[in-house]
Amino acid sequence: MEKKVSYIWALGVGLLLVVLNLLLFLFRFGDMNTEAPLTDYLVIFLAGGVIGAALVYFLRRSETKSIFNATLTAFVIGLPFAMFGTMFGGIVGWIGILLLGVSPAVFLIGLGYYLSRAFARK
Repeated sequence: MEKKVSYIWALGVGLLLVVLNLLLFLFRFGDMNTEAPLTDYLVIFLAGGVIGAALVYFLRRSETKSIFNATLTAFVIGLPFAMFGTMFGGIVGWIGILLLGVSPAVFLIGLGYYLSRAFARK
């Protein structure tokens, strides 16, 4: 593939994770958890940025459109696991948010990339 995805999109994924976290609090608990300190949302944004950087890294390595699409699909599948990890990682603190939120999403993005690359028609 000729066009490469910019790493600026990693910031968009970080913002997406913060918005999804706010919506999750709204639908689950009835409020948006606005009493939480700003540092909590900064850590969630950083976790989303790391997930976004991994996504962009694998998208830039995609040789064909099918690998690109499979990597994006793996990202969408990994988002609920990342949200679950950030919610329960918050109990442990910032290290829990980073470890439990980032690791399943990055693992699934990498798995989707490598499996689609292995089964891609060349």
